[in-house]
Amino acid sequence: MSVQVHPDDQYADESIHKPCGKTECWYILDCEEDAEIIIGHQAQSREEFQQLVNRGEWSKLLQSLKVKKGDFVYVPSGTLHSIGKGIVILETQQSSDITFRLYDYDRVDQEGKKRELHLEQAMAVMTCPHKQVMQDNLKERLKNLESTRLIEGEYFTVYHWKLEGRAQVPLTTGFLLVSVINGMGQIVTKESVSTVKKGDNFIVPATIGEYFVDGDLEMIVSHT
Repeated sequence: MSVQVHPDDQYADESIHKPCGKTECWYILDCEEDAEIIIGHQAQSREEFQQLVNRGEWSKLLQSLKVKKGDFVYVPSGTLHSIGKGIVILETQQSSDITFRLYDYDRVDQEGKKRELHLEQAMAVMTCPHKQVMQDNLKERLKNLESTRLIEGEYFTVYHWKLEGRAQVPLTTGFLLVSVINGMGQIVTKESVSTVKKGDNFIVPATIGEYFVDGDLEMIVSHT
């Protein structure tokens, strides 16, 4: 993955005439030992940033972070980022595909051509100096369900749920997006029983009424 950055809503609207920019987050589902991501940069000013780019001193500029299975990374718009090799993530994001590539490791395709870069746009939208966003990690226990709020932001809220048994979960938002990352269980409503397992993704709609989740399940749950 190239080193890239996404714009905020204002830039997307005013400069590209798109409805929104892109803030995202990653839950690390699996990774190799000593896997790394790029998250942010070390320049203290745009002038220093430009100088390091011009000299190709990427190791001095880019900020790397070792990750492990179960880590969570919040990537607000304006944050330089890249996912290293050997990493599998579950991404929650704004619905946008606007991407500005800053650096692509000088890779070439089969015809010997490098990918297009967007240096001017990337430098226009990046946050400088880089700002580290603190995460929530607020834990709650509902009988057999342990819920950890990973982030509560302007565009989405994301939880990690670990279920051991049966739990009734109140639906306090309009809907829930659920990804099963481990285990097997059932979603039980008055009308139906649905089996879910690792790799399944589903929506809990606002109209579901009373429902239960039953089984040994690990899930990433989000809502707007």
